[in-house]
Amino acid sequence: MKGISIVRRIRDVSIKKKLYFTVGIMALLIAIELCALFFSINTLSSVRAYVNGEGLWSKAQKDAMYQLLKYGRTRNDSDYVQFQEFMKVPLGDHRALVEMQKPEPDNEITREGLIAGRNHPDDVDGMITLFRRFHKNRYINKAIGAWTAADSLVPGFIVIGDQLHQEINSVNPSDERIQAILAEIDPLNRKITPFEDKFSYTMGEGSRWLENLVLKILFFIALTVELTGLGLAFWVSRNIQKGLDEILRSAQAVTQGDLSSRAQSFSNDEIGKLANDFNKMTAELERMTEVIQETNVTLERKVQHRTAELERKNKELEQFAYVASHDLQEPLRTTTGFVEALRKQYKGRLDDHADKYLDYIAQSAERMKTLIKDLLDYSRIGREKLFVPVHCNNLLAEVKADLDTVIQESKAVITVGELPVVHALPTELKLLFQNLISNSIKFRRAGVAPVIHIDVQADKASWKFSVKDNGIGMDPGYQDRIFIIFQRLHTRQDYEGSGIGLAHCKKIVELHGGSIWVDSVPGQGSTFYFTIAEMPLQSEDLKPQPSRQPVSL
Repeated sequence: MKGISIVRRIRDVSIKKKLYFTVGIMALLIAIELCALFFSINTLSSVRAYVNGEGLWSKAQKDAMYQLLKYGRTRNDSDYVQFQEFMKVPLGDHRALVEMQKPEPDNEITREGLIAGRNHPDDVDGMITLFRRFHKNRYINKAIGAWTAADSLVPGFIVIGDQLHQEINSVNPSDERIQAILAEIDPLNRKITPFEDKFSYTMGEGSRWLENLVLKILFFIALTVELTGLGLAFWVSRNIQKGLDEILRSAQAVTQGDLSSRAQSFSNDEIGKLANDFNKMTAELERMTEVIQETNVTLERKVQHRTAELERKNKELEQFAYVASHDLQEPLRTTTGFVEALRKQYKGRLDDHADKYLDYIAQSAERMKTLIKDLLDYSRIGREKLFVPVHCNNLLAEVKADLDTVIQESKAVITVGELPVVHALPTELKLLFQNLISNSIKFRRAGVAPVIHIDVQADKASWKFSVKDNGIGMDPGYQDRIFIIFQRLHTRQDYEGSGIGLAHCKKIVELHGGSIWVDSVPGQGSTFYFTIAEMPLQSEDLKPQPSRQPVSL
């Protein structure tokens, strides 16, 4: 019973604490593994440093022997100096060996000795630690014995060198004596070589032994980490999954309409609390469903009523626009008729001021008629709903025919590239090109015939059209304002217009899922760009066509 109670208490511990415990155990084991790995790598590195140090020791000893033999032949002091330089390596290692064998060694003296033996400074501390920590190990102890034996023979080279140097620099050097001294070098070298080989061989054996031991330790630790991690993860995830499965079972039943389903709670951790809260939520949902069903009926009736009211308002607005256009245009036509009648009736009988005022009245009436027409056109944009394939080149031919009088009077030259077939609202697209071409002709430079070029480029999922002219251009500061309704950059005396044309263009382009902008320089013309989103077409004839040489309209 006590064991069951402990298991129950562990189950009731929060998931956060369970995960922290699992992660903590894993982190501890990994830290132990990393420490073991760090220790092993440092130890192997120190063994490698000793093997390398022995190579430097042996090479320096052999080079010193060679320089001593050479000195006996050449009797050149520079060779003797080289001998002394090479002997610094075994002598430095000798100082380090003597110091490390003391009960209380001075690490600074040891470091200086090993560095004098040409060992890398980064390896020195590890070499000292390995000697002090593992000097009783059979491999290390055996290698130290070989090093000590070889080290005891080094002074013999010093003695031979000193004798040879004294004899060569004596007043009457004896060749026999010099040869006798040189003959002592080779026997001494033969004595020292086996100890060098023994040191290298023993350290190699020790390195392999240590490597195997390290691999076994690391394997054991890694296996422990894996098994512990898997065991803890399985235990925690099993308890979590068991509770989640129960909640999912109940949730699936709820999604199928069974609001009476309840999830069983197996513990008091977060999953258990979630199951209890889910059951409360399901009960509340069951109660709210009935309320929502009643509310939906009421809302549906309100939406239907509101939709019918909006449709009625839209029809009233359309009727108002029609009546307004008719009722406003009729007085304007009457006013224009009376002005013409006054001109005919009193022609030559009125003064100049009266004729001017009549002209003002006629011009104002015409502007009002144009404004009313443009406003009505603006309000009608978007009523056309059917997008159909439109051949842009054919459409532009119709625009040219509509504007033929203006084109002839202004002597405009219009060139058009090979335009694609687009999915668009034909009437709206025609009005778009008509407004842009009319603007290019209207805002031409004095004494310069308008030249207009229309082209297109494929731009990702849309077509990018351009309408370029050689007109008066505009200041960059106004290029964003011109698409706002009633925004005009020129006075009525300079250029006639209502200020709605480019607003028409913007609204039409946006209906086609695109955007419009202008790039212009005062006195150098303007280029209007607009995009139209591509839509999938069924016929092979409606595929985008490659750009060709411009053709004149």
